[in-house]
This record gives sequence, C-alpha cells and structure tokens, in this order.
Amino acid sequence: MNLGRAKSILIIAFIGLNIFLGYNLFWPDFGRLTRVAVTAEEIRITEAMLNENNYFLETTLDRAIQTSDFLTVAPASDLQKKIEKRLVEENASVTVDESSKTYSREGQVLIFDSSGLIRVMFEPGVFLAERSINLEQREIRSKVEQLLKEEQLMPEEIMFDYMEYIEPEGIILHYYQVHENLPIYSGQLEVVIDLDRLKEVRIYWLEPLVRSPVREMEIISATDALSNLVRELGPSSVPRRVKQIDLGYISWEYDAEKWEIPPVWRIVLDGQQLYFINAFTGNLEQNNIIPEQLP
Repeated sequence: MNLGRAKSILIIAFIGLNIFLGYNLFWPDFGRLTRVAVTAEEIRITEAMLNENNYFLETTLDRAIQTSDFLTVAPASDLQKKIEKRLVEENASVTVDESSKTYSREGQVLIFDSSGLIRVMFEPGVFLAERSINLEQREIRSKVEQLLKEEQLMPEEIMFDYMEYIEPEGIILHYYQVHENLPIYSGQLEVVIDLDRLKEVRIYWLEPLVRSPVREMEIISATDALSNLVRELGPSSVPRRVKQIDLGYISWEYDAEKWEIPPVWRIVLDGQQLYFINAFTGNLEQNNIIPEQLP
C-alpha cells in the first residue's frame, strides 16, 4: 500500500470534514456576516438622491446583511424593587393611589407610576457646581453619573445619548438602554439640571423578555431608510445634514404587562432632530423627538 498516498487522502478528507462541520455550525450567520447587503453603487445613488433634495450624508452607513425580530418587553421591575427596598429601610413615608405610589423623605419625593415610569424629585435640589451650564459636557456627565451611583439610580446597560439645553439655564441629560449591543430608545433615563442643581431624574426602563431567532426577518437597509425619510419629508428649503443613522428598537409608553416593539433606524438630522424609520415596514414613526441640541 502506498502510505504517502493514503496519508494525503486522509488529510484531504479531514480538511473536507472540517469545512463541512464549519459550514453547518456557522451558516447562516457566516453567510450573513460575509455578504454585502448595500453596494457602493447603491450608496452613491442614495447620496445623489439626498443631495438633489438638499440633504447631505455626513456619516458612514452599515452595509452588512441585517435581520431582526420584534422584541417583547415589559416595564422593568428590578430597579423599582431595589429603590423601594432602600426607601422602606430608611422609613420613608408612603402614599398609594390607583395609578401610583409616592415615597417622601427629606429632600426627595419619589413617584412610581403604574406604567413603569419612576420620577425622583429633589428639593431644593442637589448642588453640582456654580452655573453648571458653563462646565464642559464631560464634567457635567461625571458629576451627574457619580450622583446617580450614590443614589442607586444608575441602571445597568445604560448609554449616554446627548445633552439638551433649555432656557434660561437648564440642561437635560438623556441616556438610553442597551440590549445585546442594540439601543432600546424607549428605555430612557433623563436628568434635569436647573442652574447649579440637579432637580429631577426620570427613569423609564424596559425588561427584554423574548427575541426568537426563528421569527427573524430581513430588515430594510440604511439606504432604504434614508430614501423613505426624504420621501416623507420632501425636498428641504435649507441644507440638512445626516449626522447619524443607527439600528435599535423603539416603543412608546404602554400601560400593559408586556408588548412587542419593532426594530428601527434612528436618523439624526443636523444634530437637532431625531426620526425613527420602522426597519420592517419602512414607515416613519409618528412620534419624533426634537431636542434642542444633539452631539
């Protein structure tokens, strides 16, 4: 028997087996990661359409194949239980009505709404710095986040989003929730600062329950989302700039035990306006958030 030939056959068979096993283990994920969904030509055509309507792309687009499913969520209960436990241990007074539970203690009022919204109001407010509005954004964030940790109001999987400046000298810091590396834009934490004091924290956090790979469907591309937005808004009379486009989830507040939320493309125009395009239907969601300032 030719041992050299037999060894070559065994090596080839071994390599073939590895390829077969790798294909079955990682496909379709491997194919999804390596295929390009959006070509350079499609991006060029989209940019030309944007420019014709007085919109200008100033960010990169995700070109990968994307699939998603509806995400089932419910109002998060763990954070509320944690905060309530501390309030009970500190003998805070409590009143209860049909739609909310209110705790009061020196310098604070905490309201837990049946919808899942938590409001923490500080009176006269927690001092941060003289004329906080004059601080650098990173300094404001550092002071706020340190205070949130001390007050045990900092949820896990939180991401800073932007600062909103309000008249005359107020600031609102906006954060959103993250799940499996994707933003849940409806999971929000907002911190309100007036002059030199932190006045209020508003938390609406969601608990992700179900996301089944079996139901995953291909979503529209970032270029299609941009095209749909321009068709909805129409040509602009002034130049408008696309600063960001990111994939995530969105939902409005529901007074329910659980519900499904769709994937969306969030598009930031001019660093001032947010638009959400449903990543399944391509429709513009009706409730657009329009802050005074975005990064």
